[in-house]
Amino acid sequence: MSDLDTWWRDVGNAALLGTARRPAPALPDLGRAGVLGRPGGSSREEALLDAAALGGAALRAGRRLDHADPPDAAPDDRRPVAPRRAVQLLELVMTQPPAGAQQRTGLLVHWLRAADDAGCRVPHALLPTLLALATGTRGLRRPTAAVLDERGRWLAGLRDEWSWVADASAGAEARALSRTEGAVRDPHDWARLPATDRVAVLAAVRAHDPAAARELVRSTWATDAARDRRAHLDALRVALGPDDEPLLEDGLDDRAGAVREAAAELLDALPGSARAARMAARLGPLVRRSGLLGRGVEVTLPDEPDAAGVRDGLGKPPPRRSARGWWLEQICAGAPLEVWAELTGAGPSATVGRLTDAQATDALAGIRRAVRARRDPEWAAALLDRGWDAALVPALPRELRERVVLRRVDATTERVHEIAAVVGSVDPPWSPDFSVALVSRLRASKVGSAMVVASMPHLLVGLHPAALDPLERWIESTGADQTLMTNLRNLLQFHSVQRSITEAFR
Repeated sequence: MSDLDTWWRDVGNAALLGTARRPAPALPDLGRAGVLGRPGGSSREEALLDAAALGGAALRAGRRLDHADPPDAAPDDRRPVAPRRAVQLLELVMTQPPAGAQQRTGLLVHWLRAADDAGCRVPHALLPTLLALATGTRGLRRPTAAVLDERGRWLAGLRDEWSWVADASAGAEARALSRTEGAVRDPHDWARLPATDRVAVLAAVRAHDPAAARELVRSTWATDAARDRRAHLDALRVALGPDDEPLLEDGLDDRAGAVREAAAELLDALPGSARAARMAARLGPLVRRSGLLGRGVEVTLPDEPDAAGVRDGLGKPPPRRSARGWWLEQICAGAPLEVWAELTGAGPSATVGRLTDAQATDALAGIRRAVRARRDPEWAAALLDRGWDAALVPALPRELRERVVLRRVDATTERVHEIAAVVGSVDPPWSPDFSVALVSRLRASKVGSAMVVASMPHLLVGLHPAALDPLERWIESTGADQTLMTNLRNLLQFHSVQRSITEAFR
């Protein structure tokens, strides 16, 4: 520890214990930066204040480098600096976030992505502040690394706490390359990527070339850790199709249970697969019509599965679950939904209504999983008529989805704990009509303030600009509810600044 460090520690101890018990230490020798004491001496209190002022200045001024060699000169940047108006908004968001400090990260991410899309960089003067913010907030690291450019990466290399930039920059470059034709499709390039970056690269490749992404997964499958194999399978949800079935069938034989579960879950989304046919064959003997007119439906529980059934996912049930009930759910989740029409002679709505026996709960749980995986709108509507399930809403067409959610908001105006899941079931961005209608319903609620707080994360990312005028009118009528007024103002300012950022890059 240097003499300055020791002295500064002693100053802190004197301030903590009090000058009556411990006087401030004598000022150290700072060479040319040294200062003289007060003429005629000073009191203990004045000496402590002098020491605090001197120490603060010394810390801001910095210290001599441990090595004498200066760093290499920074390379030239490749990107142009962001437009002046965009830079002003970035500085505002970083230093005085207009929508409150809690919303700063969302606005910064929006700015950074807009800058990256426009091929711009952060101005040099703002690099230290941005790097410090991203160091403390992991969600900012990758979008920050994408717009640092050459001098920003050079600067980050000079401080140990900014060492994350190297890995984040490599990942950003790999993701950018993955969006170009023929890039990051070579198995050797894929194998050299850090595990933390592979999933993002795989998702980008998958969106443009599903077959190439699948081959990347295969190329390192034998040597990847179980955690990575599962993560790579999850990335195949994008553009999942019949061509993925052989890889998923291999996943059913994986040595890791988590990988087998992931493979079975993805196969649930492929009703034309061989596994789906096997599940349909298991379901057939368990379902029969009942009643004089054959309009009833009875479901029986399956017997203990054989080895083939265990391979298909009929294994050990979760804690506190009946084994046979769990197997029934797994069978219903994997079988094609169309098989129910053959077994019951009825459509989705009638079938759901007729499943009322003791096994209906397990059967319906499996059907819900199948509907969520396959985004079947007819079955989703039938199940929602029987009971609310936010996870089914994305299967509906957008217009119907928004109507269903608004009806549910009307039914939950007094149950604040439900509103976030209800509103969040509509993926952003929201339509103008839905945004305006939602604001109207929140305003009409007796617990509108609590509803806004609970749904704020979704309002921030989903609300359409058409709802900003209704928000302003709501603010004008909030009265004495300061919490509501603050949240509404933050919401309004967030969207206003976000729109300004978008326009600044056009």
